[in-house]
Amino acid sequence: MTFKNKIDRYYIFFILFVFALLIFGLGSYGLAETSEARYAEISREMFLSGDYLNPELLGIFHFHKPPITYYITTVGYRIFGINEFGARFFLQVAVIIQLFLVYGLANLLYKNKKVAFLSGLIYFSMPIVLISSRNLTTDAYLTTFILAAIYCWQYYVSHKRIIMLYSFYLLVGLALLTKGPVALLFIITYIVIEKIIFKRGLKMGVHHVMGILLCLIVGASWYVLVMMENPKLWDYFIQKQLVSRINADSFNRAKPVWYYGLLLTGLIFPWWISIIPRFRSKIRAIKKLGEPSLLLLYSSLVVFVLFSVFTTKLILYILPMFWMPAVFIAAQIPQVSWMTRKYISLLYVTLISLLCLTVIGIWIFKLPIIASTNYASLIALGILIFSLISFSVIDNHKNYKPALMAAIFGAGLLLLSSVVLSDNSALINSTRDMVNFVNHISKDKNKTIVVDDYLLTSIPFYTGAQLITLKDDRNTTQRETQFENDEKWKQGLWDFNDCTTISKMDSISRKHGNFLILSEKEALQKDLSFLSSRYNSQKEYAKWRLYYNK
Repeated sequence: MTFKNKIDRYYIFFILFVFALLIFGLGSYGLAETSEARYAEISREMFLSGDYLNPELLGIFHFHKPPITYYITTVGYRIFGINEFGARFFLQVAVIIQLFLVYGLANLLYKNKKVAFLSGLIYFSMPIVLISSRNLTTDAYLTTFILAAIYCWQYYVSHKRIIMLYSFYLLVGLALLTKGPVALLFIITYIVIEKIIFKRGLKMGVHHVMGILLCLIVGASWYVLVMMENPKLWDYFIQKQLVSRINADSFNRAKPVWYYGLLLTGLIFPWWISIIPRFRSKIRAIKKLGEPSLLLLYSSLVVFVLFSVFTTKLILYILPMFWMPAVFIAAQIPQVSWMTRKYISLLYVTLISLLCLTVIGIWIFKLPIIASTNYASLIALGILIFSLISFSVIDNHKNYKPALMAAIFGAGLLLLSSVVLSDNSALINSTRDMVNFVNHISKDKNKTIVVDDYLLTSIPFYTGAQLITLKDDRNTTQRETQFENDEKWKQGLWDFNDCTTISKMDSISRKHGNFLILSEKEALQKDLSFLSSRYNSQKEYAKWRLYYNK
């Protein structure tokens, strides 16, 4: 991927600006429960223990995902310390790499720098991409490896560089080490449809065979190593982590078949408004799109259908497909009328205005929706003024105007999300404010925090306290303990139905430096009602109730 002409240089400036936006306020808000806090805590325990083979969560083996995300996060801890910024930093690097790859893929497919530039602007503006940069999960890293693999494949197809073929297989292996076999769905779908559209046969030479072996060695390495230590993991990986995620309500993430359809309608708004009229009554218009556009259109549709059929669904599961609609849309912008481009730009200005005026209005009228400070309102006002000036100054006949307004919308989302989230922990279910209060009133290093039937994995991240989880009937507290080599895990996970638990709670509540956390919506269970008399103070939070002694 080379950057030689003026458009390339503009794109570099755009990337630098985006990176500054991405790291702005990155550590200003707490870890989101449950997913982000879980990944951050597993990485912390791995970093402190030095065991990079067996991930642990609260002292219990956690084999739900391969370890690449944890490895990358531990590097962040080593550089920036164990904090939110360190946990999230390399997510921002991943998004920057994605922007380079989207630019490169668009240029390979269309051989047009302007389309490539527009593709990057549109990709950055998509809310799902911005969400992945603010929340530590596997998805941003998986998307980066998938995009890099497809780029290497497309470059190999175009230029026949063997090194790119081996890079492709290596990157597929790394994608497998990030989230398992699901990565293959995106890659194989793209390659199969690419061969159909461009009428290329399947040729398997010695380099392909060697590449597949490289992919298998890399992608299966961690699985083989952990199964050598514990053969029972074979059934766990196949049945629980693969099959059940496809056809069962795995981890309470089942969604209706129309879930992704509704999601895509919102995430690609308002672009689909400009594209649909071209095809509404003209099936022949699809055939005139050209081979690259057909490749992106059909690949997106196949991935969309596959993930809609799967029972288990989350918003970020389909993140690796969003580069395709971004590039597809960028290629169509010059084909639509200037009035349509003006309409899209106006819609983005409207969205920006609504976003900024909401933040400002909440601050002015002190509405009890979210906390909005002077700082947030000033940023919102600056974004609003800049977007209105940009809309007024840029000629409506310019192809890049709607993409630029979309990028301003994305920038506004990034800036305001960091500021607003730092003042509204409840929006992301963060425990940081509560744990900071605990650390403030108790300097005791041996303090104990008990959480009633809820898995709050950010508690040990923020404090050195011993964490005890009372397990009852909540799904998240049902831990996978069948792979443990001893019973040390019972020190931090107490079964409410165990006859000794009540007496242990009675004993621990008498000790100094003890805290009890309950969900704000739930009361103490009947058998634990005696605890309310053991604490002389309590503090209410949006989602939690904290009992303690002054």
